[in-house]
Amino acid sequence: MDNEELRTLALFEKVEKNHSINQRQLAKELGISLGLTNAFIQRVLQKGWMRARQVSPRRWIYFLTPQGALEKSRLTASYLKRSVHYFQDLKRRVNDKLEDLSAQGVQGLHIYGKGDLTEVVSLCLPLWNIELLSMIPTEHLFTEDADLPILPELDAHEQILITTIENTDLIKSHLTANNFREKEHWSCF
Repeated sequence: MDNEELRTLALFEKVEKNHSINQRQLAKELGISLGLTNAFIQRVLQKGWMRARQVSPRRWIYFLTPQGALEKSRLTASYLKRSVHYFQDLKRRVNDKLEDLSAQGVQGLHIYGKGDLTEVVSLCLPLWNIELLSMIPTEHLFTEDADLPILPELDAHEQILITTIENTDLIKSHLTANNFREKEHWSCF
């Protein structure tokens, strides 16, 4: 699914929820310019997926046609299929990493990260008899004056796993500055 298909699906959902939504509101909710929103609506209207009816000189209502409902169903199925494939691939990669850590004798993890990857890691840990010991917050990565989080003291068979893809250099610097060594004390996903 490309960006245009995702935008089309979002447009259909917004119009179904609010038939009298105006183009300015749509532009804001879709995160695109008003001109692009207008061009996008014109394209969808030309394809016959949506209809517009003028209710006053500056007011239109929009609604999906039967063809638009079919296209929305197709796009939704495509989105769900893509999401399932993404999750399955992520789960496979997480299990590969956890298998490696388990083979190294890691029995407890401190997870440094937040988001989908962190959630999948925490769900897969019991499969490898690895205990989730703590979650190290990442909020400090996005503010200039925030204090860095206090890092845990590692016991034997414990490690820190970085599960974020944003600002990993800052996290690595934070760990290195606190005498944590890569592969011995921490690793990246």
